Amino acid sequence: MTMPTMQQALKLYEEIMRKRCAESSRFELGRSKGERIHAAMVAVAAQMIASRLPDIDGEKAYIMGLFHDFGKLVYNDEMSDKFHGLEGYKYLRKLGYDELARISLTHTFYEQELNLKEYAGYNPSEMRKCKKLLQEVPFDDYDRLIQLCDRLSVGVTLNIKQRIFNIRNNYKIPPLLVKKKYREALKLKKYFDKRCGCDIYKLLGVD
Repeated sequence: MTMPTMQQALKLYEEIMRKRCAESSRFELGRSKGERIHAAMVAVAAQMIASRLPDIDGEKAYIMGLFHDFGKLVYNDEMSDKFHGLEGYKYLRKLGYDELARISLTHTFYEQELNLKEYAGYNPSEMRKCKKLLQEVPFDDYDRLIQLCDRLSVGVTLNIKQRIFNIRNNYKIPPLLVKKKYREALKLKKYFDKRCGCDIYKLLGVD
């Protein structure tokens, strides 16, 4: 079983969220609400876009959206040098949810051939592990869908430019990589606009 059912997914998410809040008062006070809202927004956006695509299952897309940042819930405050995508990947693989594990890893990266120089601000060991894993993981439209939806939400549904601005201000990402993420996100939007036969912004009610 590489995917949980909706019931299993919601139960697991709530269990891990409660555990994380119990372990860290800082997380409970500051981040749990934001993480929950962002995950839910990505999940809903993914499900809405999936409703226009006959080969994408809406429930599966929702679950993947909910779990894309799962790694942020399973590492503690002393693991600040760890990459959340890799931590989520390892945790979900142990549970046997290989498809969710893949999404946890791929939602950050637009390409399978990772350029380590672009991620110089991250833990080098973590990035080398990601590079190796990405080379072994075939991307499909579920990966691309969650990548796009992650670039459209931070607590409310935003346009890509607003979301990239938020990422630039909240994460230590080099300016050139920020610009690249912006360009690649626009390409994803164009791709799904064409696949859905409509403007994704209009579908999601984005200004």
